Amino acid sequence: MKASKNFVSIVMIAVLSLGFVSCTQVEPGEVALKVYQLGDKKGQIEVLGPGRYADHWFGYFTYKIYPSNLQQHSWTEKETKDSPANEQVSFQAEGQNLSADIGIEFEFMAEDEKKMIAMYRYFKREPQDIVQDFMRKDVRSFFNKVVEKMPVEMVYSTAKDSIRNEVQRLMAVKYAEHGIRIKEVTYLSSINLPEKVKDAISAKIEAKQRAEQRENEVAEKEAEARKKAAEAQGEADRLRIEAEGRAKAIEVEGRALANNPQILRLKEIEMQKELAASAKNWNYVNFSASQSGQLLNIGTGK
Repeated sequence: MKASKNFVSIVMIAVLSLGFVSCTQVEPGEVALKVYQLGDKKGQIEVLGPGRYADHWFGYFTYKIYPSNLQQHSWTEKETKDSPANEQVSFQAEGQNLSADIGIEFEFMAEDEKKMIAMYRYFKREPQDIVQDFMRKDVRSFFNKVVEKMPVEMVYSTAKDSIRNEVQRLMAVKYAEHGIRIKEVTYLSSINLPEKVKDAISAKIEAKQRAEQRENEVAEKEAEARKKAAEAQGEADRLRIEAEGRAKAIEVEGRALANNPQILRLKEIEMQKELAASAKNWNYVNFSASQSGQLLNIGTGK
């Protein structure tokens, strides 16, 4: 009887040993969720850090491993390791199909066990599946939501950055509720347009540039005309002021002469002195004391 019990114990130990013949390794930069699938703990989840953990052969529980560091992913037209086919994010504005290469940076909130457990209960996916099955769909949906009432030209040019910012904000708000921190959504290419739309926008931009150039030329001519008019007015004002000054001086001098006749006599004498000093071929100058002086040119007779 005792031997039988020992045999049963040995068998049980062997069975239990068989249940843990392999292990799961959780590396630094990773966090593991131990998800119970059978038994009394079915549905419960434990959060585990880096280490080595035994597996259960019968699937009593399983491990779901998530990165705890910053993650990057891109959806591009060209094939990459992340995107084996054309995975550009497409959206519509004014009924036109637009698309762009989009990149995303995110991280799982591994520092918060409750957030990680809530994340798994919501997504129930591996990290790569969350990126492909949820994030890409939501990015496309939010782009459509933001641009749905915008003109194509605005989406393509002036509103491009504000659109990206708003999509990033919407993604961050939604995924923060489910244990994932969205760090950045970014363009990896220009926004692609149908050729006919691109040609129409280019023609419109060129026409606008030509109109602006013409406006600038007209403005320059008007400014030049105003400058010349101002210069002419300034010259007219200068001449007027000079004329008024001369008239004022003559008027003052006239009043002075009228009130003082000797001033006129003095001016006459000064003028005669100047003439006498400059007349090299004159023999002498005779000034009358009682009347205006006269300059007499007495030649040599030769």
